[in-house]
Amino acid sequence: MIGLVVTGHGHFADGLHTSARMIAGESEYIKYVNFEDGMSTETLAELLSAAYVELKDCDGIVVLSDLPGGSPFKTAVECKYAHPELNIEVLAGTNLPMIVTAATMIEFEEDPKALADELIQTGTECIVRFELAVREDEPEDEEDDGI
Repeated sequence: MIGLVVTGHGHFADGLHTSARMIAGESEYIKYVNFEDGMSTETLAELLSAAYVELKDCDGIVVLSDLPGGSPFKTAVECKYAHPELNIEVLAGTNLPMIVTAATMIEFEEDPKALADELIQTGTECIVRFELAVREDEPEDEEDDGI
């Protein structure tokens, strides 16, 4: 079993929590930590460390943060090294498909690095742009010459 911690600026974690709960249900092995306006990184570190400790009995922990290089990401990495006894992977660039995938896999996965790799692949594959395409089997409209 892998524990999951979701963190980010503002109410990023809460928003993803609401959406993930609608799609995949609630899990005691997923913790959501917001980095709210006016909060110090020291307070964020305390909240992340508390989440890590709550998940200490898991085989490992994957942390999903919003922005690479942002305070939640950097603080999650610092807390990872403050807890060398825990097997922690930290990712940035989180999207909802990554959390839904994690929620369905955490009970069956024992390697946080393998789960992290799967989530990176999922997150990347789920970024798409809508493009209206003409089907090749449809005849093109022929202009009426008026005769």
